[in-house]
Amino acid sequence: MNSDVPYYINQINNSYVTMLAKDYPINVFYGYVTDGIFQNQSEVNTHAVQPGAEPGDIRFRDLNNDGVINDSDRTVIGNPNPSWLFSMNNSLSYKGFELSVFLQGIAGNKIYNANNIDNTGMAAAYNQTTDVLKRWQGEGTSNSMPRAVFGDPNQNTRVSDRFVENGSYLRLKNITLSYTFPKQWLQKAQIENARLSLSCENVATITGYSGFDPEVGINGIDQNRYPISRTFSLGLNFNF
Repeated sequence: MNSDVPYYINQINNSYVTMLAKDYPINVFYGYVTDGIFQNQSEVNTHAVQPGAEPGDIRFRDLNNDGVINDSDRTVIGNPNPSWLFSMNNSLSYKGFELSVFLQGIAGNKIYNANNIDNTGMAAAYNQTTDVLKRWQGEGTSNSMPRAVFGDPNQNTRVSDRFVENGSYLRLKNITLSYTFPKQWLQKAQIENARLSLSCENVATITGYSGFDPEVGINGIDQNRYPISRTFSLGLNFNF
């Protein structure tokens, strides 16, 4: 295996999303860089040759300045590896009550939101998000959501930074409130100790990510993943 040759992995719709290459972090996202939307035919004509492009389509940058948009214009568009991982576990107690809180999060990573390929692709086979209501419908109407067109001749859904988002989050992972009964209450029942607890997992998440759940796994690609469920537990422990 030649360490100087990049290897592409993690395909979506027969296109590679991530890359392994020398001097780069593991599994960086690799694709095209977007530059708004063609607003009129004049902008299409004066741009580098971009097969299939029409007004209302995504404009991609000609990074190597050869006058043609092709595979040679792909570059690193995001890093799924976080710069920071952090957690904090706190507990407070008062008399028989105890409150435990566990916070967890990451920062500095990117997510490739592949769900939006279908959810905003405006194809008849898939449900769409309300974002498509803000699509391009004429000059000046949008510079981010492309036109609705059959067959996607410009490949607006190709691997690009259009689907890369900030993956940082802070999650209240667990909160538990418990009460330990006074021993004098338990003596007549010959119980040594008793503890009642109520806990909740995955209570809340602070994030700028638009998907269901920013905790998507090590490759950073969010596609058809069911979000982590919020669960409640009630417990009663006895020692005789």
